[in-house]
Amino acid sequence: MSASQTDISTPPGAQTGETWPNFLVIGAPKSGTTSLYHYLSQHPDVFLSPVRKEGRFFSGIGEGAVYWPRYYHFDTAPGVADYQSLFETHAGESHIGDVSPDYYAYADIAAPRALNYCGPHTRIIALLRNPVERTYSHYLQNVRRDAEFASFARALDDEPRRIAQNWGFQWLYADTSCYARRIAVWKTHFPHALVLLQDELDADTPGVVARVQDYLGLTPHPVEVSKRYNTGGIPRSRLAVLDGLFDARATDPFEDIHAQYIAPRDTASQDAPTADGVYPPLVEGEITIPPMPEAVRDQLVTRFEPEIAALERLLDRNLDIWRPGP
Repeated sequence: MSASQTDISTPPGAQTGETWPNFLVIGAPKSGTTSLYHYLSQHPDVFLSPVRKEGRFFSGIGEGAVYWPRYYHFDTAPGVADYQSLFETHAGESHIGDVSPDYYAYADIAAPRALNYCGPHTRIIALLRNPVERTYSHYLQNVRRDAEFASFARALDDEPRRIAQNWGFQWLYADTSCYARRIAVWKTHFPHALVLLQDELDADTPGVVARVQDYLGLTPHPVEVSKRYNTGGIPRSRLAVLDGLFDARATDPFEDIHAQYIAPRDTASQDAPTADGVYPPLVEGEITIPPMPEAVRDQLVTRFEPEIAALERLLDRNLDIWRPGP
């Protein structure tokens, strides 16, 4: 059966005349979802909002329940009307999507809400990445955005405090890499969910895009896949953060540190998202991807082994590709 909205009756949460997705790309963050958004957008029968990649409605993060630094630009859709405005330019495409990694991060909220508003035939696509590498890439993204002031090791040590204070998932790097529990929630509500690995997308991008098109019930359509989007790295000027410049203030409000050290000299990082919500823009020659500290890597490898094993059982597939070689 196609994922077209015409396949099913109006779900209980939706109202006649409203436009709701019939497929969701739920994440995980920093696992290739931005690239998949651009690849799927090239199909003539697919509508993905040009306003922004991420709808951010089903997770409820726009309702103010989680802590988010005030200066951190993150548009949300707190209500139905806000979300519906993202689909105003829908021109009848049969497949309507939303690519929002917060839906993965807040699976307990997002999965039942998606079922309520979009219906049980909604296609769900998850992209997952080696949890050690994803955790570090997530951290570097926030350093780049002037949204993290602790070294990597210090930020990981601080996660229990952040969780207790209900920080947004954007600051819970290792916790957000715990896949099995969240994917299990989605598969409970949508047993047909498709779970892919970023490794597969990188190794055979045309093949994976074709697989996604088939899963969605789309007519095969060639797309340009040579470009990668939302790639990693930080400005060299932010290396001092990784070296622990602010570690003594790791528990201070981020707004205070930002106001003292960042805002007076660098207003370009504030409220200046690209179409994908990534800011500041990458500047060629100024970006570096520093290696992860080996001691921290070893700790994460040990920490995530039970998580990888749990995901193997859930998906009934081998994930040795994520384990260190001999």
